[in-house]
This record gives sequence, structure tokens and C-alpha cells, in this order.
Amino acid sequence: MHLHTPIKCTRCRLMHTEADRISRPRPRRSTSEISMSDMVCPRCGCKNYYDCTPQVAWCWASGLIEIGDAIPAESPDGGGAIEIARGPRYALDAQVGALARHGQGASSGKLLVPGVPEAGTQEAAGDALARWLAWCGARKSRDGVVWARAA
Repeated sequence: MHLHTPIKCTRCRLMHTEADRISRPRPRRSTSEISMSDMVCPRCGCKNYYDCTPQVAWCWASGLIEIGDAIPAESPDGGGAIEIARGPRYALDAQVGALARHGQGASSGKLLVPGVPEAGTQEAAGDALARWLAWCGARKSRDGVVWARAA
């Protein structure tokens, strides 16, 4: 993780960066034990944090959902990814994983937009994507995830 990556303390919710964390020595049980320290929240001393790196989630015409730093460029044939949501890494991964369909069989381990892989036409796939985005967008997110609206 980069020192200037935005993070949020899991205890007090302070937004800061990795560089802002302070070093706190661990208690030693004996004088022969190696001295160690932890990087902790500057406000409350908590060791745990959420990774708030901005991420984007997109889907392909097949219904496959992927998450990354930026949407891939369009292919020369005009096909491309469709943005479905944006937010901090920790929250986007969790929400997309909870609301998407989990693939089985050949697509095992992959996330899919419900209804898109089964659609017979691109129009039906677009309608399924629009319904799913409306359903996802109706949920309130306190973690900063913003769902796209279908065109």
C-alpha cells in the first residue's frame, strides 16, 4: 500500500493516510524478547483500518463484473465496459459481492449481473442491467458507494 493511500480507522473512523499513522511499541514480556512496534491511528491507537482507495466496478456485455482502478479502454470493435458503481475499495468490493449473482459451473468464482447472461438479445440484456442497477441504487450506502443509473 502506498503511503498516501486514503484509509479510515475501523474504531474511530478518522480519515487519514498511511503516512499519518504513528509507531507505538508493543509491550515486551521479557528483556530477551525482540522489540516490535505497530503503526496505529493517530487519534485512537487502533491498528486496523479500511482501504479507501477509489475504485470503479464495471460489467461487460456478457454480464461479467470486474472491479479495478479504472475502466478498461474500449476495444477497436466498439465494445466496451459499462460502469456500474464507484466507491472506496473496502465498501465497493463488499456491496458488489453482496448484490451480484455468484457464477457457477464455468463461471464459478466470478460475479455476474443477474439476468444478463441468460438474455437472448442485447436489448433484453440492457433491460436486465437497468433493472438491477435501479434495484442496487435504491439501497442507501453509508460507505460512499454510488451506483450508476441506466441510460
